[in-house]
Amino acid sequence: MPALANRDSILLRDTRLENSLICQPQQRNLHGRIFGGFLMHRAFELAFSTAYTFAGLMPYFLEVDHVDFLRPVDVGDFLRFKSCVLYTEFEHAEQPLINVEVVAHVTRPELRSSEVSNTFYFTFTVRPEAKANNNGFRIRKVVPATEEEARTMLERMDADSLLSKETI
Repeated sequence: MPALANRDSILLRDTRLENSLICQPQQRNLHGRIFGGFLMHRAFELAFSTAYTFAGLMPYFLEVDHVDFLRPVDVGDFLRFKSCVLYTEFEHAEQPLINVEVVAHVTRPELRSSEVSNTFYFTFTVRPEAKANNNGFRIRKVVPATEEEARTMLERMDADSLLSKETI
């Protein structure tokens, strides 16, 4: 229950940020669709901003995980990026991990519809020297407020643990 969480916790929904844009012709690839690298760049910028806002210190990028390209994005599409800190890890006290999810939605306001086009997962930390300059530094634990948030968080944590076992 979120109300019973300690003061070093924050609700997942309180870590969210969002960004929107209209896809322009200069962002297209040879096939006339929006270039995947452009989508990744915009998702990274939002993930970085999310981690920065969450930690209160400049984040340090560690990795991008598997990217799902579920639906192509066309020139003229209204694209919404939604991000949140899914969870944090404190296995290594010197290098706490901040795991950020960014979901890109192609939105059609005239039809009142939205489809997921891409999902991105980024991992950040905070450099030790940045923490040393800020005596009151602490990264909070992310707590889900709904069953859906808990399920998403657990699925991602399971996927990350499977990936780390495969690399060992």
